[in-house]
Amino acid sequence: MIKQLFEIAGERKKKLIQGTVLKVIESSFAGAPLIFLWLTLNELFSASINIQKVILLVIGLAACFVLQAIFYYWADVVNNSAGLRILSDLRIRLGEHIRKLSMGFYSERQTGDLNTIINQDVKNIEPVPTMFYPKLVAAIALPAFIAVFLLFLDWRMALATISVIPVALVVLKTSQTVFRRMARLRAKAAAEANSRIIEYVQGIGVIKAFGQIGSGFKKFESAMADYKRTNVDMVVKLVPPNVAFATILGLGLGIILLSGSYLFLGGELSLKIFLLFLVLGLQIYAPIQNLFAYMGMMRIMDASMERVIEVLNRKPLPEPGDDRELSRFDIEFKSVSFKYEDTDVLKDVSFTIPQNTITALVGPSGAGKTTIANLIARFWDVDSGKILIGGCNIKDLKTDRLLSYISMVFQEVYLFNDSIINNIKFGNKDATKEEVIAAAMAAQCHEFIEKLPHGYDTVVGEGGATLSGGEKQRVAIARAILKDTPIVILDEATAYVDPENEILIQKAINCLVESKTLIIIAHRLSTITSADQILVVDGGRVVEQGRHSELVARDGLYRRFWEKRQKARGWKITKVQ
Repeated sequence: MIKQLFEIAGERKKKLIQGTVLKVIESSFAGAPLIFLWLTLNELFSASINIQKVILLVIGLAACFVLQAIFYYWADVVNNSAGLRILSDLRIRLGEHIRKLSMGFYSERQTGDLNTIINQDVKNIEPVPTMFYPKLVAAIALPAFIAVFLLFLDWRMALATISVIPVALVVLKTSQTVFRRMARLRAKAAAEANSRIIEYVQGIGVIKAFGQIGSGFKKFESAMADYKRTNVDMVVKLVPPNVAFATILGLGLGIILLSGSYLFLGGELSLKIFLLFLVLGLQIYAPIQNLFAYMGMMRIMDASMERVIEVLNRKPLPEPGDDRELSRFDIEFKSVSFKYEDTDVLKDVSFTIPQNTITALVGPSGAGKTTIANLIARFWDVDSGKILIGGCNIKDLKTDRLLSYISMVFQEVYLFNDSIINNIKFGNKDATKEEVIAAAMAAQCHEFIEKLPHGYDTVVGEGGATLSGGEKQRVAIARAILKDTPIVILDEATAYVDPENEILIQKAINCLVESKTLIIIAHRLSTITSADQILVVDGGRVVEQGRHSELVARDGLYRRFWEKRQKARGWKITKVQ
């Protein structure tokens, strides 16, 4: 854990080392009064007491306490400052790192698991540099200082005093193995519980509609029970080693008493040294006793650190050294194949999308249409083949540069829990309000925004909860218009909206795609009859390609889709007699 702490410290490592040194100095001043105590006892047990010397020794004792307080404060400031900065840097680093990972990473993880790593796990690590690491340093440094001093006083009594420490440390090490395993189980259970809580809240409408509230939602109940069980197991299984550790250290005082009595009665140990060892025995065992609690808490934090480090060690998509710019924006797939885990999604796909044309992707669900769109934006890397934009392999473009050329409007629109103006400005952070309004007018959403309680400053709620589906789509299109990129990808932007909103969204899309290279994933074939080309995707392959009139004239999959679509237009609900 400590090694990993220094690894993630980065440029804050020097401050962490400074805090460690200050804590060692503070521990030295915490032990220094023992020297003055010994000198004072020597003076008090001498034949003639020098009052002036005793006063000086008391002043020295007081000076040690003052210096200890000063270094305690200094070390506390440095350690807390370094620790909080390390954790702040870690959160930023973690956020920046996961942004560069492929979408496969997010597909493998539950939302609650990611939330636990970024939020709770980092929060769990926070006390390590600010609290437990400094206390651990003090718990080691002070007994070490006292042990050296005791060896100077009487090596026999010193050995008797520290004889129980190695045995206690063996118990401590053994308990840490159990603690580490339990901490990992606890972290896993916490992530699962968090996932179920998020799922419960997000799916509350469905849960209530189907009468699964409360204990009826078994996944939620099971996750909470498992989390409780792992916490209880951790406490129960660590009680025996904790008791053993404390008992062994407690026996140390008995060993001091027996050894000291034997040597004192044999005339080999003075009374003042005997008394001093009895006093210092408590001083040396107290911080070591705290080690069990500190190490136990650090094992919990160790499990969190492992989860964070595991994410940081995930390889991001490779970035080229040069930051190239493009002058044209035609798109070409050359023998592209892509596999998700063990499932072939695209198989040897080749096609060309000329610049400033409209290309539609159609096909059955799961055919690979959305995968094609995501590969263009390099959310994943292809397994084989090439994707070229303007004749340049997208792997030779920096990710930020590539995405600066692409606007995407997803089928499932996500708006942030912020004002509408800031949601639209997500496409261009430097845009003026006038530019935002112009984009909103082009996207056919200015009118409804103006009617909201606070206009463009209205907060839309998490995910855009206060807006309808059509309103959210138009805000998303305004965002894309404001970004003003040469390539636009639409993942069926009108799939789930009512006819009135569909007309408005179609107008917004027409404004968005002027002089753009447009890729549109379409389910409603009537919306893409005027496309420059239609790619029919089935089973991970492009099985047909051409204009609407050409494809309808052939006896192929597109024609069957079109005929079914025409029949579906006359669909209505009828009562079975």
